[in-house]
Formats: sequence, structure tokens, C-alpha cells
Amino acid sequence: MISLCKRTVFAFSLFALSGCTHVAPYQREQLAKPTMDTQEREEMRLQIYTHVYEAREGGMPGTDRAGGGCGCN
Repeated sequence: MISLCKRTVFAFSLFALSGCTHVAPYQREQLAKPTMDTQEREEMRLQIYTHVYEAREGGMPGTDRAGGGCGCN
């Protein structure tokens, strides 16, 4: 039983370490995709949420926002 546990741990650690590699400077450009930029995604998410919020709250009286009130535009 202990031998099986040792083999399993060894196989798992070997599998986990196989994903680690050195990336050359000229290869980093290919790995840095624009979709990995979290700041750009957060800005877009904020714009979408702001649009939905304004559409919903625009239907309430007393605000200067135009909207249908349901957020379906």
C-alpha cells in the first residue's frame, strides 16, 4: 500500500513539474495575448454594468438618465 502511495505521489509530482519551463524573451510576445490583459476586461465589464444600471435607474423619476427601466435595451 505504501509503495502504491509513493508511486502515485511521484507520478503526480512528475506530471506537475512537466508544466514548468523557461520562456525565452522572444517567445513571451506570443504568450502575452491581449485577452490576458485583465485591466482591459475590467474596463469593458464596468461599461456594460454601467449601461445596464443606467437603463434600469433611468426609468425612475428624479433622475436625468433616459431609459426604459427594464434594462433590455
